[in-house]
Amino acid sequence: MSSAPSLPRLLIVDDSRIVRATVKKHLADVYDVVEEGDGEAGWRRLQQDDTIQLMISDLSMPELDGLGLLDRLRACGQPRLAQLPVIIVSGEEDEATREKCVARGANDFITKSTDRSEMLARVHANIELAERQRALEAAREQQAQTATHDNTGAGSPHLLSLQAEQALAYAQRHGTEVSLLLLQLDRFDALAAHVGPRLAEQLLGVFTRHLTAKLRREDTLAHVDAGRFAVLSPGTTLDQAQVLAERLRQTVAAARVNFRGDQLSLTASLAIASTLHDDVHGADALFGVARERLDAVPSENRVILPSQRKQAPPGIADAIALLARGERDAVRPHLPALLAQLAPLLGFATQELGTDVLLESIYDAQSEDAAV
Repeated sequence: MSSAPSLPRLLIVDDSRIVRATVKKHLADVYDVVEEGDGEAGWRRLQQDDTIQLMISDLSMPELDGLGLLDRLRACGQPRLAQLPVIIVSGEEDEATREKCVARGANDFITKSTDRSEMLARVHANIELAERQRALEAAREQQAQTATHDNTGAGSPHLLSLQAEQALAYAQRHGTEVSLLLLQLDRFDALAAHVGPRLAEQLLGVFTRHLTAKLRREDTLAHVDAGRFAVLSPGTTLDQAQVLAERLRQTVAAARVNFRGDQLSLTASLAIASTLHDDVHGADALFGVARERLDAVPSENRVILPSQRKQAPPGIADAIALLARGERDAVRPHLPALLAQLAPLLGFATQELGTDVLLESIYDAQSEDAAV
């Protein structure tokens, strides 16, 4: 036998037992009402009990008054408490006091003589409104997390993550490299404060267009934070990524934007992360390396590379040429990467010819090479 669902919980904070008893009498049939006799006790209960959906509070109380309790709620930084509906029990307060309560975060008012039907209606309306606001914020957050582009026209972090996972999986299968360029518009925060958030977003849109024009179709440009962009470049070696980074740096430096008669100019700093040279194979790890590299030493208008370089594996044709010259030691360290490049061809050959025929063909080819 299933138990009955619990009632929504409310907290009444008032130093008057009579007021608490009256409110509880009006609401107890519909809500689970808990009580505290002063503001400090009410604050402790709110912190400990995450099932409370609304608070009814008096203004004049010992320890901590109603306005002080409101201030703690709205400034605490915890969404559950900062957005908790609060109804103030109002006595003979003047209009200025009510306005002060609203300014500090009160949602509604009742008086000590408010009848049962009106009190129920006000409590229900405020709880329902809070639930709708939470649902709307959750929907907005979900939309932001799954959007592929933002208002600048650049890709979103979500798109960057999707593209990075695909590029890294392909690179591991085929033994190729992936480079990530993290670009910071130098002193962008100061510029944004100067021109305002609306124009700052328009400026980011301008730079999005400038940067996109310098990329290949297979590259992905994403706006990841304030004045920061990321460029995912699959199949790009470190040398090629360095050339691209220098091109983007020069593009930003050459851009000119007019603002109220003044010409604005910016520089950019870029850090490059590479799956080969940084020995990372996950999207988060690759981005983390680039971020640490860019933030490690404050700098402006420069390109920052990995401190150590590894030799890239040769292509199949180059490896065959090395073997033909007897340079096996030059090929041996790269065998896993070379086999990864050959894997699609070997898989196809196995399907078409069968394993036995494939192995026989390889053996015959080796025998002919040995005879020569």
